[in-house]
Amino acid sequence: MHSHAIVQEIDRTLPQTPRSEGGGSLLAMVGLPGAGKSYLVQHLLRRVPATVLTTDRIRRIVREQPTYSAAEMAWIYELCYRTMERRLSLGERVVFDASNYLALRRERLVEIAARHDVPLALCCVQASEAVTRQRLLRRVQGRRSPGDASDAGWSVYRRMLEAQEPVILPHLFLDTSHTPVDILAERLHDYWMHQEESHRHLNDTQTLHKCADLHKRADLHKSGDLHAGAGDGSGQGRLDRRK
Repeated sequence: MHSHAIVQEIDRTLPQTPRSEGGGSLLAMVGLPGAGKSYLVQHLLRRVPATVLTTDRIRRIVREQPTYSAAEMAWIYELCYRTMERRLSLGERVVFDASNYLALRRERLVEIAARHDVPLALCCVQASEAVTRQRLLRRVQGRRSPGDASDAGWSVYRRMLEAQEPVILPHLFLDTSHTPVDILAERLHDYWMHQEESHRHLNDTQTLHKCADLHKRADLHKSGDLHAGAGDGSGQGRLDRRK
């Protein structure tokens, strides 16, 4: 199946969410398998409606037996990016629930957010190795946490741990090892809303500066500080510089 058709199929499986008041917003989760990203996102949705894109669910749509190879992951992420852009263009809030452990993938999110002129919030989620091991063991035993659709086990975790790259971009850091998830979800909600408000304020400020610049230019023309010279018969304009 062609990628465009797959994106359309993925989009049809997603619920329609209300248009964001600010016209679209993107929250990207960052963290290794077992960090608790999806469980946290489920609690976040109780506070704010959003379209959730997860690499785990999309992987299940396009692969019956995922391998978590580099090529497969690159393709899954590309499908996510395209679906994400469709929903952002509709003005929806989008949560990208994925490991996003490589800097190049996070940079792609920055580009997408800039292209759609929407705020981007990054949340890095982490748990201790002991807690992560317990969670992944429960997954293998069929005792998953709500919202957990991943098949990644300890070997995938170790592979990603070796390959992960530090997050340089501004972000919120949350450790899910012991803090109650409702407290973490509230922190994440407040951080995302703050990023949206900061983005709106920046756009408003830029608009005001543009308007002020236009008014200033208009006043200069009216006052004669900037006008075309005439009277020498050459037909050439000149700048009247007054001292």
